[in-house]
Amino acid sequence: MAPSEAPAQTGSRAPRSAQAPRPRKSIQSVETGVRVLEALISCPGGCAPLRDIAAAAAMSRSQAHRYLLAYINTGLVQQEPSDGRYSLGPMALKVGLSALSRLDVIRITTAYLRQLADDLQTTGLLTIWGDYGPTIIRWLDGGVPIATSLHVGSVLPIQHSSAGLTFMAFQPPLAYKTLLERERATRAAIDETELQGMLFEIRRQGYAKVDGQVVPGLAAISVPIFDMQGKTVAVIGVLGRMSDKHFFCQGNVDKVKAAANEASLAMGWQPDEARAAS
Repeated sequence: MAPSEAPAQTGSRAPRSAQAPRPRKSIQSVETGVRVLEALISCPGGCAPLRDIAAAAAMSRSQAHRYLLAYINTGLVQQEPSDGRYSLGPMALKVGLSALSRLDVIRITTAYLRQLADDLQTTGLLTIWGDYGPTIIRWLDGGVPIATSLHVGSVLPIQHSSAGLTFMAFQPPLAYKTLLERERATRAAIDETELQGMLFEIRRQGYAKVDGQVVPGLAAISVPIFDMQGKTVAVIGVLGRMSDKHFFCQGNVDKVKAAANEASLAMGWQPDEARAAS
């Protein structure tokens, strides 16, 4: 049939651009194989016999066995010679370490910080624990710029900044003892009993706040970010003006806590680990 004689399109078929997007093509056997790995990882101790792996993967033992043999040949899985149980192999370790190396706290948390700053229409800060104490590594303006001498690279006081208090509340004392003693020798110190009471309250509430202690007229809210081991790797925070009576409202606090929670989950954090670390 010549092109000019091709039958006309019926009106019942929607144009391609209007149709629902088709799922991307993939290799189904690979997707099925991932189920086997997920089943193995979910077993207690990451080590299990064939019957348990097959049951967890919802497939027959013979099918699961074929995948496990292929993984053994590639190093993703290894089999214990003593009892025949399966566990992750050296290649799985390499893959895991490669993934961990990409868990860059700055890269991961910046997106959450940007969304938070835009949502609250204020300045967002990301702080890490450096050699000299809490150090600002990200400064994002989400609203009206705030005039202050603080900037990326500024080291915040440990006792009087919300970031410093947050780090102390969610770190073991040994991590900050030396810097705290040094700061107490050079500037106004908070009584130890009072400080411990403040840290207890910060751990209970999950955040710290200050108003005017670092920069007159500025208020701040800070929340810790945890990694996969429950360690405090950074603090996310926002700055506002003390004249803003709504800055410390529960809604703002909840949004900062939610942003930190999402960033922590992206870092591989599990809530139980964070509670144990505190």
